[in-house]
Amino acid sequence: MPQKKILIFGIGNPGRGDDGLGPALIDRLKNSQTGDFQTHAEFGNSACACEFRYQLNVEDAYAVKDLDIVIFADAATRQEEAAVLEEAFPSDAIAFTTHRMSPASVLALCHELFGRTPKAYTLSIRGHHWDIGEGLSPQGAENLEQALEMLREFLAKQ
Repeated sequence: MPQKKILIFGIGNPGRGDDGLGPALIDRLKNSQTGDFQTHAEFGNSACACEFRYQLNVEDAYAVKDLDIVIFADAATRQEEAAVLEEAFPSDAIAFTTHRMSPASVLALCHELFGRTPKAYTLSIRGHHWDIGEGLSPQGAENLEQALEMLREFLAKQ
């Protein structure tokens, strides 16, 4: 069975406390596996590329066009669970601002420009502190561990 092409985007600002949960996830993935930590993490039968973004941009539609699966990992403010992995779909309308583009808009733009979209998921990790400064809150760090376990289980099935 051929390896699936999977990209995990870690989205957020590490200089804003728990807003750095997405990038922290990418750091942990790269540093917990064997091989080339800067470009790949290996999970079972899947080859995963990991990339950091402060925010998603229109160019990311091009980055995902040939993938089998894309996962958008980001901090969340309004959820009770430590981590939630949900399927994502293109939005009905491509919408973005100069400050942020949603995963749904990236997928919609990918479909509009390239006629296809990969299977997509969002991994929302609950954050607690958003002040300026590097480092995760104790609760955010605990939620990151749960998100990593959830992601590893998911990827092992792919």
